[in-house]
Amino acid sequence: MRLDRFVSETTGMSRKEATKVLQSAEVTIDGVVQKKAALQVPDGAKVMWNNEPLELIGPTYLMMHKPLDCVCANHDSRHRTIFTYVDVPNINKLHTVGRLDLDTTGLLLITDDGQWSHRITSPKQQCLKIYHAWVSEPLIEENISAFAAGLELTGEDKPTAPALLEILNEREALVHVHEGRYHQVRRMFAAIGNNVEKLHREQVGSLTLDADLAPGECRVLTAEEVALF
Repeated sequence: MRLDRFVSETTGMSRKEATKVLQSAEVTIDGVVQKKAALQVPDGAKVMWNNEPLELIGPTYLMMHKPLDCVCANHDSRHRTIFTYVDVPNINKLHTVGRLDLDTTGLLLITDDGQWSHRITSPKQQCLKIYHAWVSEPLIEENISAFAAGLELTGEDKPTAPALLEILNEREALVHVHEGRYHQVRRMFAAIGNNVEKLHREQVGSLTLDADLAPGECRVLTAEEVALF
């Protein structure tokens, strides 16, 4: 890895800022001052900046309990973003694995591993997502078959893929989907003449939201959880 990139990734600096640090003779490799941005950092080398060691951090995998009224974006001029709740190194390199709407809560995955993220979000993978929905109108048995058959959504050329609607009571249900269309669950209920008043994602793939996480809290995924995808 180039030295300027190494400094950037271990400190959160931009590449331009890292280059300025190098030019100021503040970085050493194995005790020798190095100023060349393009220099390749040898494996196992000890890199120091102002006598502080710089170490590459491995990929980050987080589970968050997304709260209401925040958006899945790194920056937003109108709303609070989910990253204001996250306190980890190199936060600017993280991204959300898919998105949850401003007014949707629940399981959200965050990472800096693009390949891992793609395995979850790619339509080809048909990754399961389970949502708990609270609706305004009573649910009926016919709704189950409508979800299973696929629904025509406004502005879409083809119907949704078959989905499982699991009615919990008159105005609550679990929705199992394998797609990730824009506002899909809300639009599916709208297609049967109902309105979602509250929506909470409980599961992605075989990974379920940690019950110990309060809204706004997150934790690092275990190696076993990362390997689920």
